[in-house]
Amino acid sequence: MNKELSALYTSRANQFKEEQKKYSQQLAFTSFVRLVLFVLFGYFVYEAFKARFTGYYLLLALIAIIVFVIIVLLAGVLKKKINFLQQLILINENEINIVNGLPSCLDNGKEYAPDKGFTTDLNIFGNHSLYHLLNRTGSRSGKEALSKRLQNPLLNVTAINQAQASVKELAGNIHFRQTLLANTLLFKEEEALAALQSKLPETDFAVLRNRIWSVLSLIWPAGGVLLVLYCILIDKYQLLLLFGIAGLFLLSFVFKKIAQLYNHISKRSYLFDQYAFCFQLISNEKFTDPYLKQKQEEIKDASHAFKKLSKLVGLFDLRLSMFSFFINGLLLSDLLCARAYLKWNRQWQSKISTWFAAMGEIEMLNSLASFHFNHPSFIFPESKEDGIFIEATAMGHPLMKEGVAVVNDIRIGKNESLHLITGSNMSGKSTFLRTLGLNLILAQAGAPVFARSFVFRPVRILTSFHHIDSLEENTSYFYAELKSLQEIIQSLSQPIPALVLLDEVMRGTNSKDKHDGTALLIKKLLQHQCLAMIATHDTELGILSETYKGSVENFCFESELSDKGLTFDFIMRKGVAQTKNATYLMQQMGII
Repeated sequence: MNKELSALYTSRANQFKEEQKKYSQQLAFTSFVRLVLFVLFGYFVYEAFKARFTGYYLLLALIAIIVFVIIVLLAGVLKKKINFLQQLILINENEINIVNGLPSCLDNGKEYAPDKGFTTDLNIFGNHSLYHLLNRTGSRSGKEALSKRLQNPLLNVTAINQAQASVKELAGNIHFRQTLLANTLLFKEEEALAALQSKLPETDFAVLRNRIWSVLSLIWPAGGVLLVLYCILIDKYQLLLLFGIAGLFLLSFVFKKIAQLYNHISKRSYLFDQYAFCFQLISNEKFTDPYLKQKQEEIKDASHAFKKLSKLVGLFDLRLSMFSFFINGLLLSDLLCARAYLKWNRQWQSKISTWFAAMGEIEMLNSLASFHFNHPSFIFPESKEDGIFIEATAMGHPLMKEGVAVVNDIRIGKNESLHLITGSNMSGKSTFLRTLGLNLILAQAGAPVFARSFVFRPVRILTSFHHIDSLEENTSYFYAELKSLQEIIQSLSQPIPALVLLDEVMRGTNSKDKHDGTALLIKKLLQHQCLAMIATHDTELGILSETYKGSVENFCFESELSDKGLTFDFIMRKGVAQTKNATYLMQQMGII
C-alpha cells in the first residue's frame, strides 16, 4: 500500500510542478511585456511633448499605461497561482515523506504541549508525536482545534460516530483536502485574527458616528467630485487645492480615532481575501454528511463578509500612498473607511469566532481524514455506552510502520478490571501502554485505529509514566510522582469512567517500600469504577491476582537469552514474567 500511496502523491506533485512551470513562463513573459509597455509609455509622452500635445501620442501613452496596469494585475494573479501550486507540491512531497516514515514538515504542536498529564506520557505533541503525524492544518484555528481534540478526546458515543462519518467522507475527497490545506498554509500575519475577534469599544468611536460627521461623510465627497468636474471645465484648479486643504483640516479633528481603527486592520487585505476564499471553498463543497453541512451553515456569510473587509482595507491602505492628499482632502476617504469598518464590525464581529471555530473544525477533521486515507487497513472502532471495557485484536502502535509494529490483543473490563504487566527491561511493557493509550485517543477523536477489531466504552485517560525533579517547585522525582498519583486518585471520584495507565510506580524508593506502596495503590484503584494497567518489574506483585481474584489479571512480556544474545518478541502473554536481563546487559556493555 505504501508504494501505491507514494505513486499517487508523486503523480500529483509532478502534475502541480508542470502547472507551476507553465505559469512561471507566463509570468516571465508578463515581465517582458511590462518593460516594453513602460518604454512605449515614455516614448509616447516624449513624442507628445515634442508635438506640443498634438496628434495621437498622448492617447497612445494613456492606452500604454492602462494596458500596463492590466498586465500588472495579471502578474499578481499568476503569482498567486504559483504560490498556491508551490504549497500543493510541498503537501504532496510531504505526504511521500510521511508514507516512507520520514517526519512531516508541518507543525508538530509543541507549543500546545502541557507540562504533564497523558499528552506528555503518550507523546501527543512534539517531534515524531501523534499530533505531528496527524496534522494537516494551516491556520491557527485548525492547529488549535486539532490540539484540543487530542487533549480532550470525545466521551460521547454519538459525537464519536458523528466524527467518524465526517472523516470517512472527507477521506475520499483528496482534492478538497489538499486545496484547503494549501490555501490555509498561505495565511500570513494571523496575529491579526486576535485583534479582529476582540470587540471594539463602540463608545470610544461614537464621535465618528455623530450627526456632524454623518452629514459631512455624504456632502463632502459629493462636493469634491462636483468641484473636480467644475475645475476641469473652467481649466482652473486653485479651488481644488483650497478644498483639499480644508478637507485635511477637518480630518485632523478625528485623526487619532481613525488611526486606531486603521491599525486594527491595516495592510491585511491579502489575508482577509485569503480568509474569504477558504470560507467560500468550504461553503461551495457538496457535502452529504449532516455535521459537515452544519459547519457550512455556520459560515454561510463569512466569505461575503471578508470579501467586503478585504476591499475596505485596500481602500483604507491608500492613506499611505501618494494619492492620500487627493482622496482625503477631496473625498474624506479616511472618514468613509473608518465609518464603513465600524459598520462592518457591528454587523459581523460577533460571528467571527464561530466562523473560525467552524473552519478549524473542518481542518481538524481533514487531518483525521488524511490519516485514514494514508492507513486504509486501520479500522474505525465501535464505541458503546454500557459497561467499562476495551476489547481489541491485533492492536499495534499507530506511530510505527504497519509492517514493523508487533501487534497484541487486549480484553479488559468484561472480567478483570486491572491488568498487572511484568517483564524485563526493553521487553515492551511501556510501549504496550502507549499503544493502547494512543489508539484510544484516536478512537475518541473519531479517527481509525491500528487494530483488526476495537470495541470500547469512551473513558478519560489518566497516566503516570515519568517525572523529573523540579527545582522551581522544590519537588523531588519521588514527590512529583506522588503528586501525580494523588491527582489520579482524586480524579477517579468523577462519574465519567477512566482508564489508568501506570508505568513502574514508586520507582523513587526502596524495593520493599515500592512493593508495599504499589500493592496498596492497586487496592485503592479496585475501589473505583475504572480500568487500570500497571507495568512493573516487581514480579512478586503477581500474587495479587489470587488476592483479588476476578479483578486482577497477570500479563507479561518475556525476553530470551541464547547463544545469539538477548532477543525480544514483544508479544504479551498471560502470567508473570520469568526472565531477567539487567545483569546480562551490564555485562555486555562492560559495566560489570
